[in-house]
Amino acid sequence: MFLRNCWYVAAWGSEVGRALFARTICGEPVVMYRTVEGPAVALRDRCCHRNLPLSLGRIEGNDLRCGYHGLKFDAAGACVEIPGQTVIAPGARVRAFPLVEKWNLLWIWMGDPAKQDESLLPHWQYLVDPSLASVHGNDANPLPMKCHWELNNDNLLDLTHTLYVHPTTLGGHSFEHIPIRHRHYENRVRMWRFVPETHPIPLWAKYLNYSGGLVDRWMATDCELPCHCTIDVGFAPAGEVKGDGEYDRGVRLRALITATPETEESSFMFYAQCRNFGVDDAEMSRKFATDVRVIFGEDVEVMEAQQRNGATRADIDRIDINADAPSLAMRRIVRRCLAAEAD
Repeated sequence: MFLRNCWYVAAWGSEVGRALFARTICGEPVVMYRTVEGPAVALRDRCCHRNLPLSLGRIEGNDLRCGYHGLKFDAAGACVEIPGQTVIAPGARVRAFPLVEKWNLLWIWMGDPAKQDESLLPHWQYLVDPSLASVHGNDANPLPMKCHWELNNDNLLDLTHTLYVHPTTLGGHSFEHIPIRHRHYENRVRMWRFVPETHPIPLWAKYLNYSGGLVDRWMATDCELPCHCTIDVGFAPAGEVKGDGEYDRGVRLRALITATPETEESSFMFYAQCRNFGVDDAEMSRKFATDVRVIFGEDVEVMEAQQRNGATRADIDRIDINADAPSLAMRRIVRRCLAAEAD
């Protein structure tokens, strides 16, 4: 089952242009394109006549013509022309999905259009903040993942995994002896950990050549319904920062990550890294983008392996540990909202 009365990332804005673009979201085939004026639209990718994917048709002005029998639909999904007849039946239309373009991303609402609420979008203004450098990987395409989307929430709500999955980049010196803290709200969960007097992670050492001695590190994840995670990590010389309001004085990076469901067993990871150092260094951004793609590829490898094992022997008992508290809290929120939608 999928949560539908919420926003998912359908695509990067740069992915969708005047060519038809198809993607499956929450098990639903969707076709997107931009009108002549520029705004993007999203329609169900299935002609109401004989079910041909409309993505196999063509764009005519702001309309989309089916590639089978030529029915033409406007940007709102209404059929405006049927070759060979003048009367168009009232039911001749395809579903149009609410689509909002914000922060260079296209956000789609898969549920009841009357319930769409832009205030439910995550606060990802970092993507367009001129004081930060932002990278999206080697290109703007998402990472395909052969796993359920909730595994991504689990992964990001316990960053202890960086010690073992990313030892040469994000892991570094041990911090697992410091317990995580978390707080859950109505529609989100926050997890955080503060690590005093330690060493910078290998990635910081690589890009900053830091030699200032011991540092205080922080790591936090805010996960908002259904799957929008803002990761806040960084460091400062030991003793210089005490709380969230001071972190901009240090080296700070925010990773914005979400997993858009494709099917029950596959999803797309959309991500960006926004940093406050080397902002005008294009070469750093190029190298950083490559490293980030590798790092998240390691996460995908782990999550896909979990999916395969879980599908093979779903009857085997699992245990939970203390560090699972944030992800378990998030799963309870998702289950509560699924039940509310079912009612």
